[in-house]
Amino acid sequence: MKKLVSLVLALAMLLSLSTAFAEQEVVTLTVSSIWSAETEANRAPFLATIAEFEAAYPNIHLEIEWFEANAWKDTGETLAMSDNLPDVFYWNAGGVLWNLVGSGDILPLNEYLTDDIMARMEPGLLVDMTFDGKIYQLPYTKATSMLYCNTELFDKYGVKIPETWDELITAIETFKANGVTPMTVGGADQWPTNMYTDIIALRFAGDAACRAAYYKTEGATFMTQDWLDGVAAFKQLIDIGAFPEDAASLTRDESEVAFFAGEIPMYFHGQWFAGSLSAEMQQKVVAIKFPAVGRGYDNQYMGGAAEGFCVSSYTEHPYEAFLAAQFFAEHLSKNGYIAGAGLPAWKYDFSAYTDLNPVMAMIKDATSTADSMLLWGNTALTGEDATLIGQTVYEVLTGELTPEQWCEDMETIFED
Repeated sequence: MKKLVSLVLALAMLLSLSTAFAEQEVVTLTVSSIWSAETEANRAPFLATIAEFEAAYPNIHLEIEWFEANAWKDTGETLAMSDNLPDVFYWNAGGVLWNLVGSGDILPLNEYLTDDIMARMEPGLLVDMTFDGKIYQLPYTKATSMLYCNTELFDKYGVKIPETWDELITAIETFKANGVTPMTVGGADQWPTNMYTDIIALRFAGDAACRAAYYKTEGATFMTQDWLDGVAAFKQLIDIGAFPEDAASLTRDESEVAFFAGEIPMYFHGQWFAGSLSAEMQQKVVAIKFPAVGRGYDNQYMGGAAEGFCVSSYTEHPYEAFLAAQFFAEHLSKNGYIAGAGLPAWKYDFSAYTDLNPVMAMIKDATSTADSMLLWGNTALTGEDATLIGQTVYEVLTGELTPEQWCEDMETIFED
């Protein structure tokens, strides 16, 4: 009799559990990602993240649509106009994000962000994802730009890795005297040149002044001596022959060939460049912060959290969509760094991994103590303003604009 009672009870428990699982609602979320190409550095890490999410949340079904980055931007803007954005989606931060926030397309996430979740994020990364105290996006990577130096060439010609502007000028002049082109840039694509002018302006004018100008806050101006000094310093690099003679006609890819070949000693570019270095080059290259100019802004960086995951304001499943966005951000942060695709935006113990990209590790360590991080001008600015900063910097590179004229042209963005 006892065995019969036990069997009946066991069957009842199984029926109860089966009923509970059967009643558990399966939620379907639509997701848009930009890593459509097999060659995209973040594709494999994101696929790993999706697998981890599906194991953690079997009751949430993901329908993922893959796009190329520019194609998704155009598609996303079109979908926003008809209130038809996916539940969870990739987007850029800063001014590009603000456009969707201003039109009411993105859900603020404050009510879902617990103290524990906030503590797991690297500090200071939400500044370009927060408007009027509301957080609209979660980062998966921390972007920045660094000066990459080929130590083999520095050693060969007895040149010191530059820590100050004067040391940078000395290095350029020494390399030039030995028939070596000191630096490279892909002027034809414009934005690689902005990398140089942004960091030099930051060194001369500082985060507060640059941030005010890029976000067009009241009283902001480009018509200051600091801005003029910054653009003039970039012009100095051009005048002393820091870049290839055909820099203005080189694409980003073309400009990097000579650096990869070990023929150019210095290149200022984004952290993703570290992921493109061969195993051999990783042993020769160091990544350092841009040299100091004596204005007190030596530990400020361009970059920060420039992209992340958002939740549409009209999703039918806001909590589940938040779970997905938060999980994607945190786990892609981990998986992307392990794969050498980017800097982590979330805290994680990587001590068990012995084969991490050493140059990426240098960047991670350097930026962990940054005083501030500021989005690049052509990312913080939007529309015609972003186009203008790219075009005018290109015209400084080609000699069509003087530093004074550049400041005057950029001042026109405040006339709107």
